[in-house]
Amino acid sequence: MKKHLFTLSIIVLAYGCNKPIDLDLPAYSSKIVINGEANTDTVFNFQVSRSLPIMQSNDSTGYLLQDATVTVYDGSALLGNAQYQGGKYVLNQKPLPEHTYTVNVSAKNYTTAQSIFSIPKKLNITTSYIDSIGTDNTGFKVGQITVSFSDEPNVKNYYRLLILAYDDGTLTWSPFNFTSNDVVFLNNTKLNDGSYIFSDRTFAGRTKTLTFSVPFGTAIGTPKFEVSIKTFSEDYYNYLRQTDQYNQNGNGVTNDPIILKTNVTNGLGMIGGVSNARDTIQ
Repeated sequence: MKKHLFTLSIIVLAYGCNKPIDLDLPAYSSKIVINGEANTDTVFNFQVSRSLPIMQSNDSTGYLLQDATVTVYDGSALLGNAQYQGGKYVLNQKPLPEHTYTVNVSAKNYTTAQSIFSIPKKLNITTSYIDSIGTDNTGFKVGQITVSFSDEPNVKNYYRLLILAYDDGTLTWSPFNFTSNDVVFLNNTKLNDGSYIFSDRTFAGRTKTLTFSVPFGTAIGTPKFEVSIKTFSEDYYNYLRQTDQYNQNGNGVTNDPIILKTNVTNGLGMIGGVSNARDTIQ
């Protein structure tokens, strides 16, 4: 009897602790969201959308803004208006290294948003491939890829490395899943596309050389590999880290929302200014 009374008392107390609280929150104000990567290898292209309340994933009107005006400036010089094409706003010009660009986005019923970003200095890379540097424990040849580049001194630099291998049977490129003991890859999770991002903290101002073992049969036909090293700002580096960790940890299904880095004034989102150095190994 005492046991039942104790349990009933706990239930009553717990129920009595629940008190509804009415919050007088301001009406939600949607903002323009601009996302994109201004890459020296591709023409300007941006996704323009609108922000939604945290508990609302979408509505019948969608989230993309298809009737916005997107204007791109190189310094103070007008480059033109980007046109909406298949979900993105495209301007048929490529960004140039060491230039600073401004993107203004306006749309009906929204405050005009602006993003200012710079393209880093062009990175010079050298690559080489040796078909055989020895054999593995099964007697098959092991090759080696070598990648070298010089880090600009007195500047915090951030990089994204991707190596693609060519399959002449299917005529397709796919990420080369290399292994390396270099310090830049220690405790560094591979991104979803097979690339790695890292800073110049351990080699600032010096030439960095990376070597990768290539198992037998990886490189067949010509070309063999494509090496890409992107350079970008610390803000974009942190943004890439955040978004990749978010996607790999549940993509909003099993993890909590996060606050992302932004370089958009009067809006949200990120435009990353990227200088891309690529080399194909024949």
